[in-house]
Amino acid sequence: MAHQVDAHEFEYLYGATARDVLAYVRRRTAADAEDLCAEVYAVAWRRRADLPAPMLRRAWLFGVARTLLKEQGRRRGRDQALVEELTARPEQPAGEAGGDRAGPVVLAALERLSPGDREILRLVAWEGLTPAELAVALGVRPGTARVRLHRARQALAADPEVRALVEGPSGFSNQASAYGLSLYRSMGE
Repeated sequence: MAHQVDAHEFEYLYGATARDVLAYVRRRTAADAEDLCAEVYAVAWRRRADLPAPMLRRAWLFGVARTLLKEQGRRRGRDQALVEELTARPEQPAGEAGGDRAGPVVLAALERLSPGDREILRLVAWEGLTPAELAVALGVRPGTARVRLHRARQALAADPEVRALVEGPSGFSNQASAYGLSLYRSMGE
């Protein structure tokens, strides 16, 4: 049976390794190094029952930092891709029909959803959580989180105004605002 690290042992671990972990993170990213380092220790505290033997804990913390850095890189890559997509898209003239319609339609549809469905969709679409991260955020099993996400997406897609927007004669992809299109696409993945 694994030994769960108590607060005193964790303080010792932090004191013995924080400088090294922070240096590791700083060598790999200039932005938010302190925040990322703090997240490493937050993960370690949550998983303190899973910590390896004392001689391997420093390496384990580097592994956590590496994983968090990879997640940060993926998040930044998605953000950069979205910025590039939005800047490459030509702006529609103000008077063109449907140009600004998608954003308000999707927002209104979100407001008509149950608070639980709305929060699930916002966590995934706006905060960029994966289904596994959603499970942690909701405090449920990963399978349960995926089912809830699927049902929330179905509820949004079933909204009559969203359906009319998608199936309308002018076509959603040609007429949607950048905000509405990116939100809708992230809902359907």
